[in-house]
Amino acid sequence: MKKAICIALIVFVLLAGSANAISIGISPGRVQYANLLPGGYAQREITLSTNSEDAISGHFTVAGDIKEWVEFDPDTNEFEISRGNPHRIRVIVRPPSDLRNGNYAGSIEFITDSIGGIGGRAGNIVKAAVILLVDAQVGGDEVIKCRAGGFFIRDAEIGFPLEFGASVINDGNVRLNPTLSLTIWDQLQEKIVMEHTAISRMILPTTQADLTERAENKLDAGQYWADMSADECDTRSTRTFSVVEKGGIADNGDLIGIFNKPWATVGETVEIVARFRNMGTRSVNAKFKGNIKLDGKIVKVIDTDEIIVLPGEVGEFSVFFTPPESGRYSLTGRAVYNNKLTFEKGGILNVEVPPEEGRSRFQAAIPLVLFLAIALIILYLLRKILKERRRRF
Repeated sequence: MKKAICIALIVFVLLAGSANAISIGISPGRVQYANLLPGGYAQREITLSTNSEDAISGHFTVAGDIKEWVEFDPDTNEFEISRGNPHRIRVIVRPPSDLRNGNYAGSIEFITDSIGGIGGRAGNIVKAAVILLVDAQVGGDEVIKCRAGGFFIRDAEIGFPLEFGASVINDGNVRLNPTLSLTIWDQLQEKIVMEHTAISRMILPTTQADLTERAENKLDAGQYWADMSADECDTRSTRTFSVVEKGGIADNGDLIGIFNKPWATVGETVEIVARFRNMGTRSVNAKFKGNIKLDGKIVKVIDTDEIIVLPGEVGEFSVFFTPPESGRYSLTGRAVYNNKLTFEKGGILNVEVPPEEGRSRFQAAIPLVLFLAIALIILYLLRKILKERRRRF
C-alpha cells in the first residue's frame, strides 16, 4: 500500500514538472525621464529576457501617475520571449499639455502567461513577473541640445544630385529640425564653388536620426572638399568627394530574398517581407514588384511604393496578404532600382483550414484531467489506508 502511494506521488510530481518554473528579467530595471515639457515627448528602450529555451508569452500592465500618458512601440501589451529571442520595447511618454510641473512615478508589470506563441497552442507554467519602475520629471524650461556625427558626402555623376548628411541625436526636450549646412571648395581649397543649406526632418526628444539631404549639382568633373555642419549641435566636419562623368558610378543591388512564415490558416493576415541590399556607392530609389499564385493562377499582384535605400544598407518592403482558401501559394518578384532589375526570388506559403475550436479546447483540458485523476487516486489510497489502520486497532 505504501509503495502504491509513493508511485502515485512520484507520478504527480512528474506531471507537475510540466508546469515549468521560469524567470524573466528586464534591463534597465528603472527608467527615468528628466526635463520633460507638458505636451512634450521622450522615449527609452528596454529589453525583456528569460532563461527559458521555449517561447514564453505574456502581457504587461501600467500603474501609477503615468498610466494615462505612456505608450509603447510596438503598440501592444502582449509579448513573446525565449532565451535566444529577447523582446525589445520602446517606452514612450507624452505628458499632457495641461499637466502641472512636478515629479511623477509609475510602474509597468510584466507577467508571463503560458508556453507557446501568443496566437498558438500553449502549455501551463508557473507564472513569473518583473516590475519596471518609471520616473518622470515635468518642468517648464525648454532645452535645445543635440549631438552630431557621421558626416558624409557621396561621389556623384555630372548632373546627379549631391547627397550629404549626418547622424543627429536630440538630447533636448523639444522637437528639433536640424539645419545642415554645406560649403564646397575647389580641389586646392582656395575658392568656394557652392553653398547649400537644408532644414532636415523633425527629430523627437531623446531620439536619434540618420539624415540624408540632396542638393542640386552643377559642378564639373573633378575633386572637391566639403565643409559640413549641424548648426544647432555646433558640430562641423570636412570631407572630400568627386564628381565623375555620366556612367562613372554603377548602381548595384541585390534582392536578398522573400521572407514569410511557412504556415498560416485561411483568413489569417500574413506579413511578407522582401529585402533589398544596395551594394552601390550611392542611394537608389527602389520598389518591389511581384505576384502571389495559387495553382498557377495569380491571386494578388504586388507593386510597392518606392523607398530610398542608402549605400550598403538593406531596405524592406512589407506586403500583407490574407489567403482566401487553403493550398500552397507561391510568391515571386524582383526589386526595381534606378531603372534596373534584380534576379527574381521566390517563397512558399502553406495555408490550411483552422483547427476545430472544440478539439483545441479538449487538448487544452487534458493536463487538468490528468491532475484530477492523480488526485482522486491519492485520496482513494489514503482513505483505504486509514480504514485498514482502524480495522487493526
